[in-house]
Amino acid sequence: MSDPVVPPDPEVVDPPDPEAAGRPSRDRRGGDPTAWRDPWPPVGVRPEPPLPSAGLDRLRADGYSVCFDVDPVPGDRDRWQDHVGNTGIVRMCSELRTAYVAARLAPDWPRYLRRSGATVLVREQHVRYDREAWMHERLVGGTRVAQQRGKAVVVEHALAEAGTGAVVAAAWVVQLFVGPDGRVAPYPDRYWELVTAAEGRTVPRVDDPGRSPWGPPPALA
Repeated sequence: MSDPVVPPDPEVVDPPDPEAAGRPSRDRRGGDPTAWRDPWPPVGVRPEPPLPSAGLDRLRADGYSVCFDVDPVPGDRDRWQDHVGNTGIVRMCSELRTAYVAARLAPDWPRYLRRSGATVLVREQHVRYDREAWMHERLVGGTRVAQQRGKAVVVEHALAEAGTGAVVAAAWVVQLFVGPDGRVAPYPDRYWELVTAAEGRTVPRVDDPGRSPWGPPPALA
């Protein structure tokens, strides 16, 4: 059976910016169209190293080596209950994935995507909510590339409240690498070289994802 043809969808491409997703801009004025345009495009994610906090300690203990301080933005507010809404948490996780690329994989990986005409998209996203988050709270977000599952990659996120270290939410995302022909392909060696350097470890591979347990990161269960 041939691989499925997956038409790139701009609503699920990650990162959401068309250039960062691997498609050169048609209206760019001069310069190298494959250049890394913005060194820090995420919204609500602080580019500087995270401040010492109980939340950071919690995520480090759970194995997250790449962490950022995260601030809710006005659009994250639930209009009925005045806390951070569920979609706000989803937005934060999406921004954390972009921050991971910007802080650890750029400029090599965005440049590779643009020059090859490939893109990365989210096939599935699962979120577990553990407690309310409030608009005045500072959160700490962790991101890691957790597994190779066949041709897919599983990216895990955790969000903790900075002051208490309480886990707010955990998410796990299935990402696909799609070539310029619209077909799913294995992630290239260059990606794994960059991720290994970012994680400080080799990402485990699951060759038969159909027989592997599925669920939240065990450390946060």
